Amino acid sequence: MPRRSFGYIRKLPSGAYQASYVGPDLVRHPAPQTFTRKAFAERWLLDEKDLTARDDWMPPELRSQRRANPTLDAWFEQVLKLRATRTRKPLAPTTVDLYRKDWRLRVSSELGTIQVTKLTPSRITSWWSGLDPSTPTQNARAYALLRSVMRDAVDDELIERNPCRLKAAGKPAPAHTGEAITVPELFTYLEAVPESRRLPLMIAALCGLRSGEVRGLRRRDVDLKAGVLHVEQAVSRVRTDNHHWQWRVAPPKTSAGIRTVALPGPVMDALRTWLHEAPVTGRDGLLFPSRDGRSPMGDTTLRDAHKRGRGAINRPTLTIHDLRRTAATLAAQGGATTKELMRLLGHTTVQVAMLYQVADEERDRARARRLTEQLGERWTAR
Repeated sequence: MPRRSFGYIRKLPSGAYQASYVGPDLVRHPAPQTFTRKAFAERWLLDEKDLTARDDWMPPELRSQRRANPTLDAWFEQVLKLRATRTRKPLAPTTVDLYRKDWRLRVSSELGTIQVTKLTPSRITSWWSGLDPSTPTQNARAYALLRSVMRDAVDDELIERNPCRLKAAGKPAPAHTGEAITVPELFTYLEAVPESRRLPLMIAALCGLRSGEVRGLRRRDVDLKAGVLHVEQAVSRVRTDNHHWQWRVAPPKTSAGIRTVALPGPVMDALRTWLHEAPVTGRDGLLFPSRDGRSPMGDTTLRDAHKRGRGAINRPTLTIHDLRRTAATLAAQGGATTKELMRLLGHTTVQVAMLYQVADEERDRARARRLTEQLGERWTAR
């Protein structure tokens, strides 16, 4: 008898047939029911084989649960688990943690026990009206998450139409539109922050790195000979299943986030001094560790230093993320193209005009040279 190429069928003492197969997750999954005829089991295996070739495959037992009528809380967890474990573009742990936080704080207490098929547009309107108006961004994020979760319910044919129909509920006016600081302000800002935090903030403001990317830099990521930084990972704090917090060190969310950034002269000089004076921790050691010399620097630590800097220039609404906008603004003022800005910041958004522009390392080095000239002799004289 020829060996079956996919799955396994066995005849039970009762005379029924049981089918199972090893899925893309390398776990054996049995059919949720037995079959009266072997041909029916073979048909089930053929259907499952087709499903395993799709990016949105899920275990048959999970599909069976989704065909029931779960509560919103249960449905949310099923959807989140699928998105976090799918083979194509799975959710990052930080995103999973943010979704759970938004759901717990703004959705679960009001809507969590309602069955998916019982959720109505009027109930959503009532829930939305009761949210705290002082947190518009968080409210909009929670609504967008709920709408997305219910869209999956439509796709799985649990419901016929998405009940989330509020116009513009997921797109509030931004509470912070973003701002950039000038070179003179940057000098004052950096002089006001603690010396031990000056370099990471300088890198954020002149090289456009995110806070997690700066704190994730290793000694090996600094190439002073070539005059570049290699951005290959970022650090973050995520909540585990047992509600404990732990460090996560991982590549940026998109391939565009993995990039090489040319260094302006002042940053190169500061890095050279930093590497010479910092304790030697090996090439894989973090460039800006916490006080124990091994763990990543906390976001709060850098944020507290940033607050001192923004206070010195009377910019109370300036955020650390605005330092990336500063880097982009300075680069644009120096003549960088949109494509070059995308490369600098690790963005993936593409517009038609960008098809006619080319970004390469030499152009990025030219941007860094222009920025060095803009900073001028005042920096080198310090």
